[in-house]
Amino acid sequence: MISSTFLAVPIAALLPVILLFYYIYHQDSNQPEPASQLWKGVIFGVVSAIWVIAILSIYDISTYIDKIAPSGIPRAIANAFLLAAIPEEAVKMLFIIFLIRHNPYFDEHLDGIVYATCVGLGFAGFENLLYIFRNIDNLLTTALVRGIFSVPGHFFFAVAMGYFISLSHFSSTTKYDKTKNLILAFIVPVILHGIFDMLLMIMATEESLVIVCFVLFLYFTHRMRKKGCKRIFLLKKKDMMEAAEVEEV
Repeated sequence: MISSTFLAVPIAALLPVILLFYYIYHQDSNQPEPASQLWKGVIFGVVSAIWVIAILSIYDISTYIDKIAPSGIPRAIANAFLLAAIPEEAVKMLFIIFLIRHNPYFDEHLDGIVYATCVGLGFAGFENLLYIFRNIDNLLTTALVRGIFSVPGHFFFAVAMGYFISLSHFSSTTKYDKTKNLILAFIVPVILHGIFDMLLMIMATEESLVIVCFVLFLYFTHRMRKKGCKRIFLLKKKDMMEAAEVEEV
């Protein structure tokens, strides 16, 4: 019984990660990245999750939050941004930059999203394992909820980050534009991640706002998914157009 449970945990935790990994890999069908680079990205994502845990254990941000937002909605907002969105997206972006810096295979616009999502999925997979092991008595419920919302959430935060990293690397012509897009590569995922977690945390603490926040959460995740898929399509289309131009020459 115990062995079957411990086998079910990694399957439940990693199945949505594998499905999203397959999706983004399939989108990069023109010039697929080497498997070694993709796995490196996933490993970087796992390490980034461990870094975040270490940083938050060293720096007791909760004590600071207790002072500025002791309870209620302000507490939910502070927790969402200070304990989750900002540190997690900052560390993930650092590892993504490590991954693409001097990477000779980073030669297409879509590659920015591919590498960013590999790191994001590595992070999400490790985080998912921790959450499901901690809630092993409610394994199916935890796995289902996180598989539908949390793992895709990290995926689309990474899509936004990779999109702006690609704009900074390929599309921008001036130093100002490059810097602006690099800043957006951090700010946009932080905002998405912060709102995502904030709505969940308000639902968990404010019973009177559960229905309103749940409707807002569904709308927000739907819009984030649509925008993320559009960004993938735009960069993929740009790569296909440039490849066609090269063939004509």
